[in-house]
Amino acid sequence: MHEFWSALGAAATFFAVIVALFGDRIRYRLDPPRLKISLKDPLGAAGELHFFNPDTNEATKTLGLWHHVQVESETRWRAVTGVYVYLLSIEVPDASGDFQSIWEGASPLGWRHEPGQQPKKIGHPAECDLCHVLKEPLQMRLSPLIKGQIPDTITGQVKMLFTLQARGSEADSNVLRIEISWDGKWSNTRTEMRRNLVVKMLS
Repeated sequence: MHEFWSALGAAATFFAVIVALFGDRIRYRLDPPRLKISLKDPLGAAGELHFFNPDTNEATKTLGLWHHVQVESETRWRAVTGVYVYLLSIEVPDASGDFQSIWEGASPLGWRHEPGQQPKKIGHPAECDLCHVLKEPLQMRLSPLIKGQIPDTITGQVKMLFTLQARGSEADSNVLRIEISWDGKWSNTRTEMRRNLVVKMLS
C-alpha cells in the first residue's frame, strides 16, 4: 500500500510539473484562440463631424451617421494580438442585379475613436469604423487607414456589398459580408434614416 501511495504522489508531482511547463500550450491545443466579427448596430451611431477651414479660420460642423463592426475574442482567457479588420472586397450589382467585384485586396480599417494606425490586442470587444454618411457635404465615406487604396468617398444612390475579416497573430475571424443600400438622401434621426440607408449582415 505504501508503494501505491508513493507512486500516486510521484505521478501527481509529474503531472503538476507538466502543467506548469506546458499548461498554456495544452490549453491552446484544447481551446485555441478565436475571433468573431459582427455588425455592431444596423441603425448606426449618430454624431457630429467638425471641419476647420484654414482660409477663413472658421470651424463648421455637420451631422453624421456612423456604422461599425465589432471584434471580440471568444476565448477571453487568451487575447489575440496584432489585430486589424480588413476590407477584402467591394461588390456592386450589375445590370441583372447580381453582385460583381469592383475591388479586391486587404485594406485595414480604422478603429473607432482612435486616429492612430496601431493594431489591437483583442480580449474585450473593440469596434472598427466601416463607413459614415454626412449631411453636409451629402456623401458616404469609408474608413480605410491607407487613403487612396480603395474608393472611399461615395455620392448619390448606391448599393454595395463588403466582405470583411479580422486577422490577428494567433487567429483570424469569420468572414463577414455586409450589404449597404443608400438612396443618396439624408434624414435627421436614426429611425428616419433607416428609410434612406439600410445596413445589414448577410453572413
